[in-house]
Amino acid sequence: MTLIAPAYVEKNLVRRDWVDLRDQEYIPNLSILRQAVSLDPRLLVKDGESKMKIPAFGTRNQGETGRCVGYALANLIDLQLGLQFLRGAGKSKKKTEQIRNIVSADMLYCMAFFHDTYPELDDRQLPQGEGVHTLRSVIKGFYHHGVCPDWPENSQPSHEHFWQSSSYCIPFVEKPFRFPSVDQAKKAREIGLGAYFRVAPILNHFHAALNDAEAILVSANVHHGWLNAGPENGGVIEWPPSKGVIGTHAFTLVGYDELGFHVLNSWGKNWGGYKGIGGVALWKYEDWARHIVDSWVLRLGVRAPTAFDLSIGEKGIRGMIGKVQTGSTPCFELMGHYIHLDDGMHVRTGSYPSDEKGWPKTRQYLSDCLAGKKSKEKKYDGILIWISGSLEGIKPSFAAAARRKNMIKAARLYPYSVFWCNSFAENSLETLTGLFDIYKDQVGDDSEQLDALIENRIRGIGRAFWRDFKLSAYRAVWGEREHSCHHKTGSPPQGYIGQFLADLIRLRKETGCQIHLVAEAAGAQVVNEMLALLDTHEQLDGSDQKRVKSIPPQEIFDTLHLIHPSIDVAKAEKRLLPLIAAMNKGVSGHEKTKLPKEPATVFPLIKTNKAPRARIYIPTKELEQRVHFAYYGKSIQHLVSRSFAQRQPGLAESKPFLGMAELADKDDFPARTALHLLTGISAQKHAFDHVSQIALNNDTVIENHILETIGKFSDQKNFK
Repeated sequence: MTLIAPAYVEKNLVRRDWVDLRDQEYIPNLSILRQAVSLDPRLLVKDGESKMKIPAFGTRNQGETGRCVGYALANLIDLQLGLQFLRGAGKSKKKTEQIRNIVSADMLYCMAFFHDTYPELDDRQLPQGEGVHTLRSVIKGFYHHGVCPDWPENSQPSHEHFWQSSSYCIPFVEKPFRFPSVDQAKKAREIGLGAYFRVAPILNHFHAALNDAEAILVSANVHHGWLNAGPENGGVIEWPPSKGVIGTHAFTLVGYDELGFHVLNSWGKNWGGYKGIGGVALWKYEDWARHIVDSWVLRLGVRAPTAFDLSIGEKGIRGMIGKVQTGSTPCFELMGHYIHLDDGMHVRTGSYPSDEKGWPKTRQYLSDCLAGKKSKEKKYDGILIWISGSLEGIKPSFAAAARRKNMIKAARLYPYSVFWCNSFAENSLETLTGLFDIYKDQVGDDSEQLDALIENRIRGIGRAFWRDFKLSAYRAVWGEREHSCHHKTGSPPQGYIGQFLADLIRLRKETGCQIHLVAEAAGAQVVNEMLALLDTHEQLDGSDQKRVKSIPPQEIFDTLHLIHPSIDVAKAEKRLLPLIAAMNKGVSGHEKTKLPKEPATVFPLIKTNKAPRARIYIPTKELEQRVHFAYYGKSIQHLVSRSFAQRQPGLAESKPFLGMAELADKDDFPARTALHLLTGISAQKHAFDHVSQIALNNDTVIENHILETIGKFSDQKNFK
């Protein structure tokens, strides 16, 4: 008689992990191995119904949901949490109660969806249906999102931080693309991944890993023998089986003996029964050798939710030699603090997914935090919007946003980051720098001709790159409408940043909160489109959608900071520079500031009678001459200005960009009181050292200056 229906396996469709040479493999140490390893007896309790022992954290049953990767990892996490508690609790009477606080298998599964890409699939498309996952995807989902507790009852959870797994929901309703709520995300920070390593399919490695970590996350091809492993046959998986392989399944190994490995499964307590333990079966070594697919060993991090980004690193996926550092920043470091777009659309896969419900949740939260009439009653005084430059990949931009989050909060401002084109820019710049290598091989990396050769040869692809970049900024604000038609329509904005801006205006009207805006590099293109939106559309009142009189942008933003803005001056003259003039009305001065002695600092070009609300940050001439972009001997601002923005070579000198040092020498530049100069970066050992474009983008000197400036402004405004 078949104990388990074949549908348990047939719907799983677990795939093999793809090849990645960056994986760090588990290496056994030289400690003496035990002859047998099994579940710690303190983790077992008597089950009154089956009369067998079962794990104290319960025996999961995934049903026919196909979510085995989430259930397998949940079992492993619960096992390690139970062991952590037992070894630190002494003779506590609350052992069993504590161990039964299990984690949500469904949250682990849902977070895996965002990482479930595969080389032969289009990684822009979300996988459809149940169970199309690799072990790598569920591990990365856990790394980036953590996991919150489960609610193991078929009833409404008692608190918002619980995430009820599908096996307790009757009837089961598939919700694969669900994001955690604010409460769930905060609770999930308490349980995080410490390290993970890939285990080679070598018997000794498996034995050593079970001695070290006491559990292994595994996927394998399973056959009909698995379906019949019940107490009546001693919980042994039949080998050889009567029928062949029926699918691929994920589960957890929790021990071994002279016959094979001990499998902790997610098929309920009536499956298995090996050595009297419900949910655990024996997987013979020959079967293992024939059918093993992938395996990983994990270690949980120490519970330190306030220092999560410091307590873990992506050590299982990013092997490295040299200075030890953490890997990519976990996603929930910025949960509720960002929007991630590409070509105007939400990025729904990868490490940092985003969707339409993200900002409304944050907005609802901010309505309460900003609602107090007195300063002491409010958690925040306003919002700081930071628009990334998108000249590098999402990981460094995300890490920078996470790094400054707490500094912004210290100024009683809510940090919100806008990532609008990082994925496209990352791929495009890789293509450009690859071409640089070809040109370098042609004339040499020290040749005076190399810069001219790059500017000339790369013009065609560069123009296309720059057009797409500006189009992405447009679509982020306006949506998919034709570029030439946006000024003719009177309809509300369709782009997500346009909707976000309209909602910010309503929030300011309702609460009187401060709004500070920072834009890096090409982020100035997004700001320009936001100003165009304010120029051409009447704004909508939130509740009844009535049109109201437009608010001048200088009354919307309390401060504006443009860091090395990548926008040509001619384009900025239409909207950006008039806004800066309006925000800095009454700011005057003519005498130039003396060059400070500090090697890496920011100083105003002009001594002014009062601090300007709007500022433009540019490098000094000396610093700009030392900036290089890969083999190109100048900054990317120069490359765009001299090559990408030119239709044909040699027709005329390009107009300067707003982020170039030459503006400091133009006495007729209308925003001279806004200019602030950067003398160097903190990583320079000597003033004459060359500076890479990436090092300049990642430097914190301007960032710290901006946060200090906004903090002073916020204090003065609150004081008044």
